[in-house]
Formats: sequence, C-alpha cells, structure tokens
Amino acid sequence: MKLSLRPRRNDSLTSVFDRFFDHPFVDRLPEVFQAGLTPAVNISENEKTYKVHVELPGLKEEDIDLQVLGNQLILSAERKFEEEKKGDEFHKIEHQYGSFSRTIPLPNGLKTDAVEAAYKRGILTMTFPKVEPTPATKIKIEPEH
Repeated sequence: MKLSLRPRRNDSLTSVFDRFFDHPFVDRLPEVFQAGLTPAVNISENEKTYKVHVELPGLKEEDIDLQVLGNQLILSAERKFEEEKKGDEFHKIEHQYGSFSRTIPLPNGLKTDAVEAAYKRGILTMTFPKVEPTPATKIKIEPEH
C-alpha cells in the first residue's frame, strides 16, 4: 500500500505535517512544499548598474532560461533528479527537483538590451547598465513677431 501525502480538500497544514512526520520515508513531499523550488534572489545597485544575483546550485548554464519582457526579468529552469547509482534505495530525499519560474520586477531606467549574465559556483549574476540621465536643456523662447 502506497501512502499519499497529497493535501486533501479540507486538510489543514497541521494535518499535512502530522501525516508527513508519522510516515517520513515516503516517495515525495506534498505539493505544499514545492514552493521551496523558487530560488533566493539578492538585488543591488550602484550609480551605473543594477544587479540581480540568483542562487541556482546544481544547474548548468544551458538549463537556465532568462528573458526580459517589458520591465520584468523572467527566470525559469528545471532541476532534474539524477540517481547516483542503480540499485540504491533512497530512504530520504530532501533535495528539491522540478520546474520553476520566477518573475522579478525591474525598475525603469535600465538598458535591458545590454544586460550581462554570468554563472559561477551556483550563483547567476545579471548586470543591467543604467540609462545615462539626459542633461537638462535650456529652451529658448522666441519673441512674438
């Protein structure tokens, strides 16, 4: 008999936790916990750039999809489960697997077509240059003829 930890229609979060801890060696966690796939983000800026740093450990560059749509950065990827050895029976799996997507709002005044992205040791860093401020221009008013 296979135990299901899927939340039932009228389950409270407490009852989901109770079932989980009563039966810790189950195939997978309920969907309630899958929100943990959303990567952590740090955002910083200085006079010339706006930087977005995203934690994506265990992913390859080709597994990550980045898009800028208007003033939104859309990041999506999939972390796949890879069994280490055939014949191993897992008793506990805490690593999180699956697809995820995160939309990060961007401020106005960025050159979104000139973004640079670098991925090093599980951290993706995107650097957006800021638009140079246009200096004020004096407008001469012509007298009426």
